[in-house]
Amino acid sequence: MKVIIYSIPTVNGLISMEDEQDYSFISDKSWEFYLKEIKKVGVFIMGRRTYEVSLRTGAFPYDCLNVVMTKRKIENKWGNKVIFTNSTPKEVLRMLEKKGFDNVIVSGGHLSSSFMKEKLVDEIWIDLMPRAFTTGVRLFDGDYFNAELKLLKVNRFAENEVQVRYKVVKYH
Repeated sequence: MKVIIYSIPTVNGLISMEDEQDYSFISDKSWEFYLKEIKKVGVFIMGRRTYEVSLRTGAFPYDCLNVVMTKRKIENKWGNKVIFTNSTPKEVLRMLEKKGFDNVIVSGGHLSSSFMKEKLVDEIWIDLMPRAFTTGVRLFDGDYFNAELKLLKVNRFAENEVQVRYKVVKYH
């Protein structure tokens, strides 16, 4: 299974502003591209914070299978379009493979770090926003990991915005 971390950080690697729920720096073009890619891949794995922000903004559930990794008990009001789980990253991927999925997108600071720490990530896609601020949630936050990346592709998709795609070539 191909595991892709997809995020939209600032140039200094923050994925939300200080209050953890402010994504106003992300352009409409980037959101549009992000949603298109999530739909194409078919599975979006997110943590509780991403779920809560998505719910608050009305984006949840996304147009794919939504997997929310959380230790909290949350009532599923969306049927088979949503899975809430407290399983480990490896267990979640095994479950999704059994369901026939070949690719997944993971998003969120702590969650992305968890997948990287477990050496489960194949690619990292970053839509770089032309902003910088000093406090907020980092692209990778929490668990320690160390990985080497190889540049696969750079796309300029707006006047001041680029998407960078990397392959994870080695974990240390």
